[in-house]
Amino acid sequence: MSDAALPVPESSKPKPAASSSKGASVPASVFNLAKNIMGAGAISLPAGIVAIGDVKSAVLPAVGILTVMGSLSGYSFSVIGQECARYNAKSFEEVWASTIGEKSMWMISCSIATTTFLACLAYSMIIGDLISALAVTAGMEGLLAKRSTAILAITGGIVTPLCFLKSLAALSFTSLLGVLGVIFSTVVMGLRFFDGSYLPTGMYFESVAPNLKPLFGVKGYWKLDHMAFVLLSCLSTAFLSHFNAVAFYNQLKDRSVARFNTVVRWGFSTAVVVFAGMMAFGFGTFGANTSGNVFVNYSALDNLATVCRLATGFSIIFTYPLAFVGLRSTAFNLFKVKNPTPKQSFLLTSGLLTSITGLALVLQDLGFVAAFTGSLMGSLIIYIFPALMRLKSLSRDPATKPRDKLSAYGLLGIGSVLGVVGIAVSFLKQFTKVLG
Repeated sequence: MSDAALPVPESSKPKPAASSSKGASVPASVFNLAKNIMGAGAISLPAGIVAIGDVKSAVLPAVGILTVMGSLSGYSFSVIGQECARYNAKSFEEVWASTIGEKSMWMISCSIATTTFLACLAYSMIIGDLISALAVTAGMEGLLAKRSTAILAITGGIVTPLCFLKSLAALSFTSLLGVLGVIFSTVVMGLRFFDGSYLPTGMYFESVAPNLKPLFGVKGYWKLDHMAFVLLSCLSTAFLSHFNAVAFYNQLKDRSVARFNTVVRWGFSTAVVVFAGMMAFGFGTFGANTSGNVFVNYSALDNLATVCRLATGFSIIFTYPLAFVGLRSTAFNLFKVKNPTPKQSFLLTSGLLTSITGLALVLQDLGFVAAFTGSLMGSLIIYIFPALMRLKSLSRDPATKPRDKLSAYGLLGIGSVLGVVGIAVSFLKQFTKVLG
């Protein structure tokens, strides 16, 4: 899940430039977009390759799929920006209202609520994995070394108080820390891939649990069948940044569709390169035993991996409240509560945190949550919503070209298939042995 890409309350978002002559330059916008895309969702990508095979050559088709998915996600991101320019909209909601209509705004609110809820769930799971691993590294073999206790302790001691803060402006730096952590982790994973530290003859092989040791060639092949939807869904989660497309367009200096598309091309290309490295190095090191949270695979004795866990854990803990405030705000909107009382805010906050934490204690496979999020929300936000908005706009334009409608219908079809099949495959893989 892209940390900075999560929809948050308007008060927490940067304001659009008042004039197109002011705002962010193209290079600055490219960096900010790449920063928005690259987040916690990246650490589940290496495990996505396991769905299509257990041989190192499976990296090749996986990177190919990554490139296609990144291109499609970038195209739909561009579509939202183009619709923003057409209607001079100031938010994703305004684009939807201008194209589809205000009566269906509940769909956007429900999508934001679901996306932020699933993001918080993923964050809770990551906290449990990373903090328990760090506790083992620090020689704290007591309660914090247990995943469940780590989740409860960090949620109760740090996350909950932060979620009750009136202002979260001081936490905005965590998005930068998150992207730096992803890049640093990719470099470390590459180093471990090339130095052979986790091979049977490597220094860390014996210190890794048997079910996390490198494992290749049991099946001895890779193939693109129904299981590829698990990888597709994980990639959708990683690229899920489209609620902020309108903000990026409006904040661009001397904004135009052409300049915006330049930002989109370079921003998504940068993310594709980093994601490709993380996927190749993570899966290339651990193969079929790659965990849904790839950092779980690395030894507690590996100091560089420990730094990766620290950076990621710190970023996740302080990004969690940003996502949670967006969830709480949207929930109040759905309940039509415009000015919640302190008691209402306390009850809703407590209820949401309790339900999220409870699910995190039960669910242990981050890869499943990432795949489910991508199937459900990725299909809607990346493909179906932009396609519906484009088709509605094109229906009002007498100069519409057939290829424009064809590309919009293509997005709609991709989103529908990814949503239906992706959710089905993810659930069957997680809860039954039907798919092997």
